[in-house]
Amino acid sequence: MQLGLKTGSTGLALYNLSASATRNNLSLIAVIMKAPSTKVRFSEAQKLLDYGFNNFSFEQFGKKNDVVKTINVDKGVAPSVDAILAKTAGTLVKKGNSKNIEQNLNLADTISAPIEAGQKLGEVSFTLNGKTLSTVDIVAKSSVEKINLFTMSKKVLYSWVDLLRS
Repeated sequence: MQLGLKTGSTGLALYNLSASATRNNLSLIAVIMKAPSTKVRFSEAQKLLDYGFNNFSFEQFGKKNDVVKTINVDKGVAPSVDAILAKTAGTLVKKGNSKNIEQNLNLADTISAPIEAGQKLGEVSFTLNGKTLSTVDIVAKSSVEKINLFTMSKKVLYSWVDLLRS
């Protein structure tokens, strides 16, 4: 567990505390204001953090650059391109609800060249009881140039060479 805190007190504001903690990839912040004593401010912050860690979890659905799907490319120098997550996908969920999360993928099976690396190809969203928890863009891992006369001729030439070798 990581912990960070900042304390302060004045006659008017009484005893205050901002504290942060991390457990199992879940980071929480507790803020206590106008506590009557230093003992109370620390005790209340601990109660808030314990409540959060006992009742909520961070659900990670995928990491940045994870391949979601390989998409066929029409009229491209490459036959396909990997569709990857643009960023890590995850959200805060009440414990026990993670099994009810649904993944909705909005991504075509085929795309036409040219394609630039990082180009948005679609998105994936995660919902719980009809409410969207998180949406992440899906992007092209690499660029795919559009096939032209030169690249087509080159491809045909290499195919002939391969046939002659076998």
